[in-house]
Amino acid sequence: MEVMKVKEVEKLLKIGEQYTIIKIEEREEDKKMKKIIYIESKNKKVKCPSCGNYTKSIHDRLKPIELKHLKIFEQDSKINIIKKRFICHECNKKFTEELDLNQKGKILSNKLIQKILKDLLDYNLTIKYIGNNNGVSPGIVRKILKEAMSEYPEQVRLLPRVISFDEFKADTDYGKYAFIVNDPIHRKVLDVLPSRKKEYLIQYFTYCENRHSVEYVVSDMYEPYLLVTQIMFPKAKYVVDRFHYTRYVMDALDKVRIRLQKEYGYNSKEYRMLKNKKNVSLLRRYSNDVDWYTYCQRFRNGHMVDILKIDVREQLLNIHPELKQAYILKELFLDLLSYSTYEYAQDEIEEWISVCEGCGIEEFEEASKTIKNWLPYIVNSFIDERFSNGFTEGLNNKIKVIKRVAFGYRNFRFFRLRLMYILNGKISGISKKDRNTKNKKNNVISHQKKQKFFK
Repeated sequence: MEVMKVKEVEKLLKIGEQYTIIKIEEREEDKKMKKIIYIESKNKKVKCPSCGNYTKSIHDRLKPIELKHLKIFEQDSKINIIKKRFICHECNKKFTEELDLNQKGKILSNKLIQKILKDLLDYNLTIKYIGNNNGVSPGIVRKILKEAMSEYPEQVRLLPRVISFDEFKADTDYGKYAFIVNDPIHRKVLDVLPSRKKEYLIQYFTYCENRHSVEYVVSDMYEPYLLVTQIMFPKAKYVVDRFHYTRYVMDALDKVRIRLQKEYGYNSKEYRMLKNKKNVSLLRRYSNDVDWYTYCQRFRNGHMVDILKIDVREQLLNIHPELKQAYILKELFLDLLSYSTYEYAQDEIEEWISVCEGCGIEEFEEASKTIKNWLPYIVNSFIDERFSNGFTEGLNNKIKVIKRVAFGYRNFRFFRLRLMYILNGKISGISKKDRNTKNKKNNVISHQKKQKFFK
């Protein structure tokens, strides 16, 4: 056996200080060649667990055991070791030396289990892939995860001051939708539940010990969540997430655009302009976030040309007066979100609603009606910028990836364990930096200019 090869294996196994490699051989198992590393501990003197004295006397050696270990040189490997039994001449106690290679009764090495647990944190890896990559069966991977999460509570007992609700499509043995409870301030997942039904949520939150300490519940415009909040958290304010009520305004703008492009017909120039994805993105973006005096490329007269973004916007808004009016209504609403405060939010949103009610655009009349119905809870979102479901929506996207790569999970209990392990693990939960505050002075000026359109 080459000395260099032994040293490389010692470095890979990180056992040079405690163990000696006797030999390395290859053996075929399950139609695969595996490396078998024979090692022996360097223990010359050990402490007696009974009397505490040290002894050097070896009584005998146990039968060799083989442990599955990490891959070496892209090959599955096993560690073969013979444990020694010592005898203490002070108390006549016979005992087996303690080694840090594995846990009692385990055929996997501790380092292999650590590697599997690390792989389980990666939401792009399936259980089957992790098993194949580490030379174990998917069942063993599942067992390792269950043991790691064995002390994880089935029910959250203490809730933070601010919590957020949302649902996601699960398609498990419990039903189509699952429910997630988060702490949006500290960016932590509190629990994942198998149902979003009102009766189930009320029963679940009954066991929470500090329900009356919850001050804010952040969620979307789903009436059962509001009812659950009113029943189970009587002292809490219900906050509608900004993303959800802003979506109604954005959808209204899109509906106007789609209606107009259908009116102009498939072969018209206006249809192509309104259908263009880059133009749609430009219309949807908040104007204060766009540098209008930069160039973008558009297809004109058979070839690509450079054109100022502000010119593109003007061409789009000049297609029809209703599109221009819808765009400005959208801008006015985004201005409110940008510069308004909790003290003035209700009055300013009510003013925006009154403008929409008399604008004659059916899509914005419907959107303003919905916002009016949820107005008290929308205004609560201005209390603190952190009262948002942005963290929850990001988690939902990650959950979709976990489901997609595994082609779904039928067992909800195991699905919950995997989600909680990943979402509260080291890979996830890295808080993003707070966004820089926008220039409110410029927004106020922009808002005042747009108000003139309606006078």
